Amino acid sequence: MIDTSAYMLRISQAGPVQLVVINFELIIDFLNAAKNAAEKATSTEDMDTFREGIQKGKNALDELIASLNFDTPLALGFYEIYRYAYKRLSDIHYTLDPQKACDAVEEVLELMDTLLKGWQDAASKAENDVPQTGDAPKVYTGLTYGRDGNANEYIDEGGGRSFMA
Repeated sequence: MIDTSAYMLRISQAGPVQLVVINFELIIDFLNAAKNAAEKATSTEDMDTFREGIQKGKNALDELIASLNFDTPLALGFYEIYRYAYKRLSDIHYTLDPQKACDAVEEVLELMDTLLKGWQDAASKAENDVPQTGDAPKVYTGLTYGRDGNANEYIDEGGGRSFMA
């Protein structure tokens, strides 16, 4: 369905604004998968795939809602938008009408795509969009071989990503 390993890598190195962007991308991917399942709905299994995508999209919307800081003036506006999208998805979660499902998902997809573009613009302008811990580990791919030809692993336990009490 969705390549979660690519998202996990991006999440591990994302700052606050990038995390919001990734969340929107996940919502869009989940809803596209749900819409594709509804479009080809010839069995109850297809509608189960549709419901799974809708539920995952709703879960991601829950994360966006939970991340809102209501001390800022824009938070209430975002809350209303997220709540509307969540309600539209809830209304069609158990529908048996594939056309009605596709129409509702398309409406939410357009809304999420518009918001995603705005957040992508904000992320590109954010100068200090670094991970909140400040000492997130760098992720490298590949293997390191020792002199004996065996793969070696190294774990740095040098106190990074810790909290001071």
